[in-house]
Amino acid sequence: MVATSDDGGFRVPAGASETGALVTHRMTYSDRLRVFIGPGEAVARYLRPLRGLDGRRRYALNLARLPIPLPATGITLADSTAFGGNFVQCLGAADALTLELCRTGGGGPPRHYVLGLPGARTGAPSVPIPCGGADRYVHADEVFTAAHAAEVFTEYFHSGDVPAGFQLRGNGP
Repeated sequence: MVATSDDGGFRVPAGASETGALVTHRMTYSDRLRVFIGPGEAVARYLRPLRGLDGRRRYALNLARLPIPLPATGITLADSTAFGGNFVQCLGAADALTLELCRTGGGGPPRHYVLGLPGARTGAPSVPIPCGGADRYVHADEVFTAAHAAEVFTEYFHSGDVPAGFQLRGNGP
């Protein structure tokens, strides 16, 4: 694991340079702390902050797949701040989160989706999810808890996709 803070400084764990550890994913907590993890990591360890999301100061967790695995000691500031086109994220408070997926493919721009339970949706999304200084609006069947989000993040980390059974609603380009 490699962690960075708002100032871009890196914290490399002892032994990382000797082991040649590779990182494959970047987790970003509320646009502040970035943690790089690799295939040998226990992703559940990094999901504990989901229970502390409050919708205001702590309101987001983003797990992005890096385009290529990188050595833990070779992470640059550009790697740390690049948003990436393949990620899963949650926004809101621990008891009311929206889950989103972004995918690239086919040579076009990344596609952004809101995850929901299967079913028909009518009307505009009307359930507010607090996200820092603004709200996102979703349908009632697109609201999840921190425990459910942890399951989605874990599956995405291991397989590169969300668990089966979700409906994807297009959200943006």
